[in-house]
Amino acid sequence: MGNESYKNDTGLNEHRHLVCWRSALAGVVIGLITITGLLALSIAFGGIGLEDGSTVKAATVFAGVSIVVAMMVGNFAGSYYAVRIARRRVDVVGVMQGLLVGGICSLIVVCHTMSSVATLGKVTGTALGAAAGAAGGIASTQAPLIQDIIQDGLGGRKLTSDPEVIVKNLSSRLIRGDTESAKNYLASQAGISSEEADKAITVMKEKTDKALEDARKAAATAFKAIGWSSFVTLVLAMIAAALGGMVGAVCNERRMIDVAR
Repeated sequence: MGNESYKNDTGLNEHRHLVCWRSALAGVVIGLITITGLLALSIAFGGIGLEDGSTVKAATVFAGVSIVVAMMVGNFAGSYYAVRIARRRVDVVGVMQGLLVGGICSLIVVCHTMSSVATLGKVTGTALGAAAGAAGGIASTQAPLIQDIIQDGLGGRKLTSDPEVIVKNLSSRLIRGDTESAKNYLASQAGISSEEADKAITVMKEKTDKALEDARKAAATAFKAIGWSSFVTLVLAMIAAALGGMVGAVCNERRMIDVAR
């Protein structure tokens, strides 16, 4: 078993295997507590900053830096603690034990990050609306931004059917790129000429395309920011975990933690 140990000639416990799971799990607990505490402090100070008039951009940067610092300090503390109580005295072994602790801590934090990304994806899907539905053969008509553009384009025209129904039908046609059908539909529902309907649909189509493109770019920027920041945070956190394990091993070599017998 990974936790088997014996006493050497000096009376100190020495593990038979490189990994001590009990000390690793204890280190994970310490690491997660440290991360949680630092994040709680960052939230508190971030709230104070917003209350004092800090900008949203500054608050976002502060939040990102706080997460990186919390991950690094938490992984270092957890790895150091795990190696110290495991009584590892070889720096390479300490680094390996530290990486294990840091990996578990980071995995737990990443799971929460992925849930946030999933939430962002859901919001993005709502913003893009029919783009995703059209890809699956179903033109969604529930994108509020697109509906607002259609409603503005209709103006104060008298319509023969329910305005909400007309907006949905026009939205689906514009998103599919079927401008001819949209033009004919608007002409019949609003009682206007084909030329007037064509002008209105052209304006709606341009605004719709621009709105979808802006939403797509915003989503791409958000995903890139999350991806790169998560990668950098993970790398720095694992480096801190390795350093924590190495420092713990060096400290054990100088002065081992002992218990009264």
